[in-house]
Amino acid sequence: MLKLYVFETCPYCRKVRKAFDEMGLEYDIIRAERGTPENAELVKIGGKSQVPFLIDPERDVQMYESDDIIAYAREHYGTAAN
Repeated sequence: MLKLYVFETCPYCRKVRKAFDEMGLEYDIIRAERGTPENAELVKIGGKSQVPFLIDPERDVQMYESDDIIAYAREHYGTAAN
C-alpha cells in the first residue's frame, strides 16, 4: 500500500490527498510534523524533512514534490478526475 507522509497544514499535501481520493486510491497517511517520531522516520528514509513524501513499496519508489507524486500515481494507478 502507498504511504504518504504529510504535515496537516501543508497545501501541497492536501493537493496530493485530493488527487489520490479522486483516483480512489487506498493509501496510508503518516502525519510527520516536526519533532515527532514520524518526522524522524521521514528524515531517516528520505534524507530531509520535506512533505509530501510518497513511498510505493510495491515498485520500490520514493519521491518528493506534489506534482511528481500525482503524475506518478496517475501513470501507475489511474486517472484523477479534473
